[in-house]
Amino acid sequence: MATDTYFEKIVTDAATGEEFALDVGKTNYAGEGPQMYLKLGDAHVILSHEDAKAFCEGVAAVARYFGNE
Repeated sequence: MATDTYFEKIVTDAATGEEFALDVGKTNYAGEGPQMYLKLGDAHVILSHEDAKAFCEGVAAVARYFGNE
């Protein structure tokens, strides 16, 4: 199983102060070709290409918001 991690960091929930390991990357574990994966604490998901595209568009919109503050 080939996995490439693009973001890996211990993050803190601003509401509770609880810490979680957050990882984002791609894997060829499932689906056709590399798939995007998200892991937060013990929860993880491998996204379809369509869902990954929609998720990245949403994250890009949030990034633009924070970049314009």
